[in-house]
Amino acid sequence: MSQKCPLYKQVDLLKDFPEHKLLAKDLVTPIEYLESPEPGVSNGYYVEAFNAIGKTIAVFIVEEDALEPLTEHDVFSKRTLETA
Repeated sequence: MSQKCPLYKQVDLLKDFPEHKLLAKDLVTPIEYLESPEPGVSNGYYVEAFNAIGKTIAVFIVEEDALEPLTEHDVFSKRTLETA
């Protein structure tokens, strides 16, 4: 099965991940594709989240449907991590 998101390119989250203090629309970077070994179980990715200065703040697994590639119409914004 083909990958939905390219590796090592920023994508956005489509849902909140409060255990990592991340919200929908925060950016993460897929670093490994995880194809499901079982039919009916979602494929996924290991993703890495960075703060604004490039420090890793989380590495975790996300289901493929919880990620969306960026488009030319997207713009960046800023928020403070502690408010998540």
